Amino acid sequence: MGSSAKKKKEKKKDFQKPKLKVGKAKPKASNFTDTSFKSKAIVLQQQLAENAPDPAERFKHNLSLTSSRSDTQRRDALSYLAGQLSTNPPTNPVGTSTLLQRLLPMMSDSSGPVRGQLLKLLRHLPADEVRPHVEKIMLYIRGTMTNISQEVKDDGLNYMEWLLDVAREDVVSSAGCWVKPLKDFMSVLGWTVKVAPTTTTKSGWTSAPRTTFGAKKYGQSFPRQMLVLSKFLEMGFKPGVPTPWTPNDWFDNIGCVPRVPDPFGYLGLFKPPRDEDGEIYRNREDRQDIFQKRFMAAIEAGVDMAKKEGGTAGRAAATLDQVLKDGMGDYEQNSRLDDDGHLWAGYIM
Repeated sequence: MGSSAKKKKEKKKDFQKPKLKVGKAKPKASNFTDTSFKSKAIVLQQQLAENAPDPAERFKHNLSLTSSRSDTQRRDALSYLAGQLSTNPPTNPVGTSTLLQRLLPMMSDSSGPVRGQLLKLLRHLPADEVRPHVEKIMLYIRGTMTNISQEVKDDGLNYMEWLLDVAREDVVSSAGCWVKPLKDFMSVLGWTVKVAPTTTTKSGWTSAPRTTFGAKKYGQSFPRQMLVLSKFLEMGFKPGVPTPWTPNDWFDNIGCVPRVPDPFGYLGLFKPPRDEDGEIYRNREDRQDIFQKRFMAAIEAGVDMAKKEGGTAGRAAATLDQVLKDGMGDYEQNSRLDDDGHLWAGYIM
């Protein structure tokens, strides 16, 4: 019985109100934590200290991290660089040329977030500083467009659109930036030009055309490729802006040295260079001429096949067809004086 009375007394003790006495402190709880201490030192962030790294050094450090083996570290480094370039004024202590030299190989990076962050960074670069490097940029874009990975190919189209928006006519008028990209587009689309057709079908079309029926994962790549090709051709077929003519220009053309290579190439006095793919096609007529000779038949056949497919591919093919009509509608094939078939006609060799 004694133990039972003891338990009852302990239970009553839990519900009893403690009697507080004047001058006596309240008892502390069992889980009380003492927070009355004071700090003797203030810890500042590194950027607030006097010996913090210089912003230029931090920029160069993050630029070096773009070659890291970690995907996350490369992405974060690109994000930091993009943030510095987006400020007003932008922070770029190494210059656009050095920046492109380090970042262009990352276009074909195996990580999708890294490629996406790289595209955001490229959009912050000044257009005037990008145009002198069009030929170098196009080399990496072409390598990305013909990559074995479909995801990398799709990002290559994004890079191509960015370059067309930034450099515009400078893209199609640079050395090797007209025929070679067109060949890559033909290869990606499956519209390979035949060298020596042996059948009676329309020349320029392969025996295995590209279709997207049943393509669940990459069905949208084919229409997008045609849309980017349309944008590329639209830029190449864009008419030049006419410049006003004054009487002084006539004397300047006679007495001044031409500032462009091969200024009399339009006369056809000499044979064209052997490397037709890497030639510079400065004016619209030259681009139309080589396009008609090497790519027109293949693209027309491919557009017809895509229209029959319908859907998104059919709409993209209709856009490409309209670009062809607008760009090649006024094309007139001119015979050059250096054509072997006409130059020596009537002569006995």
